[in-house]
Amino acid sequence: MKKIYFSFIAFLAGMSLNAQLTNANHSPAAGDMFSTWQCDSTAINPGASGSGVLWNFSTILTHSSVINNYTATANTNTSYPIPGVQLGSVTNNLSYYKSSASDLKYWGGNILVSGLAANLIYSAPAIVAAYPMSLNTSSTSATSGSISIPALSQTGPFTGNSNTIADGQGTLVIPNGTYTSVYRVVTTQTLNFTVQLGSGSVTQKNYDYYNLGTKEALFSISTATVVAPLAGTQTQTVVSRKKPAVTTALTTNNGKVVDLQVFPNPSTANVNFVTESIEAKFVMVYDVTGNLIASQDFNEGKLKLDVSNFSTGLYMYSIIGSENKSLKSGKISVCH
Repeated sequence: MKKIYFSFIAFLAGMSLNAQLTNANHSPAAGDMFSTWQCDSTAINPGASGSGVLWNFSTILTHSSVINNYTATANTNTSYPIPGVQLGSVTNNLSYYKSSASDLKYWGGNILVSGLAANLIYSAPAIVAAYPMSLNTSSTSATSGSISIPALSQTGPFTGNSNTIADGQGTLVIPNGTYTSVYRVVTTQTLNFTVQLGSGSVTQKNYDYYNLGTKEALFSISTATVVAPLAGTQTQTVVSRKKPAVTTALTTNNGKVVDLQVFPNPSTANVNFVTESIEAKFVMVYDVTGNLIASQDFNEGKLKLDVSNFSTGLYMYSIIGSENKSLKSGKISVCH
């Protein structure tokens, strides 16, 4: 999770339409990395809940120059549980989690609403997922902790509540494609705080759309309102979508250029290779010393390379076509 009011980042892997979210395929883990683009939030509507829903955001404007690159690491901040996970893009955009087989808990981090920044440290965390989680699975928790608002030199306690529900299942349409096995997860939080200058509140609501079998949320709508002494009421809506997998030009033996997608890259478990080229036969992977460590055939233009047993580091790949000719070479990164 980047922030509670930003996208609730899930890490899904290899699921069918009836699969469930679990600690193993959903909770952030050290070494996970992903990127998002910001989108236009004007008149955005999250759409309906329920089963068999169509969420159509195909015409949304994407600001591809506004990129957030996120990394999950083992937490070393003693204000939050250790062991745990820190997830963020920059030093003022960090969130902290701890997971178990039964749930995922959010312990706080940074928030920023229309230029007003604050930091949250939970003593009673928000339960943002109850495992196993499928359509209509929900979790509710009473929260408490402390808030600091550096710009106002204010600190104080807060109490509140959190609710998360997988409220929809269906098809998502965004500018780079249509996805037919999607869950929507909605997280809502309300915090009431008291600082030296008076009382205030934070209200946050996230809509996150996850394609089953894709690691990151494909699309997110996050709203937040902060009412603070001196600062008044600050509101914002942030819309983001997954930055598409890296696509490179692949030239076949007959000169035809098609797309090759390699994702996720970096990866901790599997790397997918997808191409429309009928001439792409298999992939060969080499370590930095030039030793061949893997070779795998395409199946209808797709293959999933298991890198879970690879050592952390950089690897080279070659796409091999007819007559064992190399069609394309590139790099993948493995991070555990």
